[in-house]
Amino acid sequence: MRTMGRDRAGCTRGARRMGPLLLFLTSLSGPIGLAEAQPNAAGATTRGLGAWMNPDIGFVYDLKCDVHDAERDAAGETLWSTRGFQLSTAEISMGTDVDPYARIDFNAMFSETGAEIHELFCLFPALPLSLKLKAGHFLANFGRWSQFHSHAMPFSSEPRILHEYLEGHLSPTGLELSWLVPIPHYLEFTGGAYNAISGHSHDTDPSSARAAWGPDNPPPGCHFHGEHIHCPGHPEREEAYNLTVEDPDAPTRLRANRELKDLAFLGRANTSLELGLSWSIDLGTSVVHQPRYAYSQRFDGEAYAKTVYGADVTVFWNPPERNLYTGFDFGVELLGNTEQFEMEEDDTYVRRTLKRSGFFAYGRYRLNKTWSGGLFGESFQSREGSLNRRERHGLFLAYNISHFQSLRFEFSHFDKLPGLDPVNMLILQYDGVIGYHTHGRQR
Repeated sequence: MRTMGRDRAGCTRGARRMGPLLLFLTSLSGPIGLAEAQPNAAGATTRGLGAWMNPDIGFVYDLKCDVHDAERDAAGETLWSTRGFQLSTAEISMGTDVDPYARIDFNAMFSETGAEIHELFCLFPALPLSLKLKAGHFLANFGRWSQFHSHAMPFSSEPRILHEYLEGHLSPTGLELSWLVPIPHYLEFTGGAYNAISGHSHDTDPSSARAAWGPDNPPPGCHFHGEHIHCPGHPEREEAYNLTVEDPDAPTRLRANRELKDLAFLGRANTSLELGLSWSIDLGTSVVHQPRYAYSQRFDGEAYAKTVYGADVTVFWNPPERNLYTGFDFGVELLGNTEQFEMEEDDTYVRRTLKRSGFFAYGRYRLNKTWSGGLFGESFQSREGSLNRRERHGLFLAYNISHFQSLRFEFSHFDKLPGLDPVNMLILQYDGVIGYHTHGRQR
């Protein structure tokens, strides 16, 4: 007991000696604590001193399983099969303010085929004259669905028109400068300069021996002599097939050293209209052009251009009295593509220009915060010839287990080309999110 008494006495004397030091430290920490609790000029509570340097970190897990009828058995009958379980994507995202003037965001994507940088950019959100600058590698401000990561879409599969015209979601490396017009109504213009028109996607259709034209699957009214196809009375089908043939001397893409006219340039205008408390409309128009999209390997100095343009309209019904859990949204995105090719004609190679267009449309109803579902459809001219259209439509149903987990079911019917069997596919998708994860202004 004496020992314990001496220990208590020693602690008491130590606390008395530390008293002035503790009081001094407390006086220093007082302003910091007050700073954490005080709102800034905009009315929002600021992060504590030092805490603003801690990055926002999040992770997305995306698992898919499909069943499809792309294959046929030896008798030519439909054979339902599956590609099994696929780790469609796994994303790690990090981002935070560098200082009061800039923010850096990073998104890495992992799949069964490897890892890659999905987005890495610096954002300067408050430049003079209502300007905003983004620099790095990112999803370009083109159209509507090209700006969404796959897991953030209400359906499970990406619009195939994006694959046809942009190689997926437009994901270049470069700069974007946006100007928010200083008027009461929201109106924004964006200009961009990139290394090239380049797309990104990990969403693919099931492969099949009958998925492309070939000696065992000629276009209607055509036949083969060796590797050459003949379509009496249908020259457009010959042209369409020739476009699908792999050519080792085909025009190449990126060059290490570029001139200004080798870059790709973008322009976009978008706005929103509020029609009362429950209705609103998002409107946008976009164009991206690259004067030298591909370079000839046969003719020195020859280059081929590519242009993709479009318009998007999306209507939202969100009655505020239902806490935004119930609502309806539908929209249409129109896209056009003008692209030049180097094609063989009369034993020589000539420049040919192919113009195509199409659309993607969808409608979704949110019953409550748990259930939602809808329909989608698309139709577009394919690279196999402007007279050939690819058509795809389907339906989807989503069940939100919580704010951080969701299950999606999708059925789609895809008519790829005339003369080819359509492909029906069922997809079951699970998405899970850990931590912070956002992709800007999306709704």
